[in-house]
Amino acid sequence: MSSTPKTTIERISVTRCPVPTASSVAFDRGLLHKELEKIGLLAGELNKDRNVALHNAHFDHSLPFLVREGGNIPALWARSTGRETRLIALSWVDEYQAILSLPNSGIVTPADLRGRRLGIPRHNYLEIDFRAAQALRGVHNALSLAGLTLDDVELVDLEAPIEDRRDTWTTETNALRSGEVDAVFVKGATGLEAARSFEVREVIELGFHPDPFVRVNNGIPRTVTVDAELTKHSSVVEHILTALLRAADWAENNRDDFTRVIAAETGASPEYVEAAYRNGSLRPTLDGERLAALDAQRKFLLEQGFLAGDVNVWDWAFPGPLAAAEHNFNKGVSIND
Repeated sequence: MSSTPKTTIERISVTRCPVPTASSVAFDRGLLHKELEKIGLLAGELNKDRNVALHNAHFDHSLPFLVREGGNIPALWARSTGRETRLIALSWVDEYQAILSLPNSGIVTPADLRGRRLGIPRHNYLEIDFRAAQALRGVHNALSLAGLTLDDVELVDLEAPIEDRRDTWTTETNALRSGEVDAVFVKGATGLEAARSFEVREVIELGFHPDPFVRVNNGIPRTVTVDAELTKHSSVVEHILTALLRAADWAENNRDDFTRVIAAETGASPEYVEAAYRNGSLRPTLDGERLAALDAQRKFLLEQGFLAGDVNVWDWAFPGPLAAAEHNFNKGVSIND
């Protein structure tokens, strides 16, 4: 058992993106509350906190004793600004990612994107425009399959209105339908639903490509990060990760209920959730392959100017609590034993 220093921690704040996460399952099943109750702590959901001023912490990780699970772009960005966070786990759930064009555009394969107009949504109200970054990454990945780069296309900025936590893709699809752009990037269950809402051509579907590095984007892999101060209380972090392990295990064996949880998170219909997130596991890990994928994402974001400075992914990783949680979870014992 890891010793826990004396602390004034009374409440852990947890924030997550509206995508498949072990955190969302852990809250739905009461697993996180149950684990933290063992050590006299409470877990609050930041996205449901009435203090809207705190919600920016989802992006900048500025809240003490915060646990964040979700897209890697804000997590990498926050770390690059000097925010003291640690990476305690990664998950990999393949998701629908596609480049869409109109049927009469003449764009059939990624090679046909050369010289064409690609829409990039710009959310100028966000300190880190992760939606623009993920669109650029998706376009980059598609172009790479044809031996092309971002320099081979015309990137068209699409000014996007303020959106909530869930992706709607309205800016992109409206620009496509109006002829302002020739192709756009969409992802996830809501992206699949948008793609099926009118007649479009999937130029390339990236989310289930056989090369895992073609799938790398904001959600591949997803990061679990914590305020560095929290890592001084390793037992607390172990309990959090134990809850996530239990949630991942439950999701693996209860697919229909898992779909229900994620449909509620994303706002998409269950049929699209099933199709968009059909591969992968919520199980937290810090294996070398996923860290390498995250490092590839870091390199891309740095080259495109989305990071304030460089990040050493390997130094950022803090594997101790996950190793301890996995050991005890696999033995089926409480970490208090």
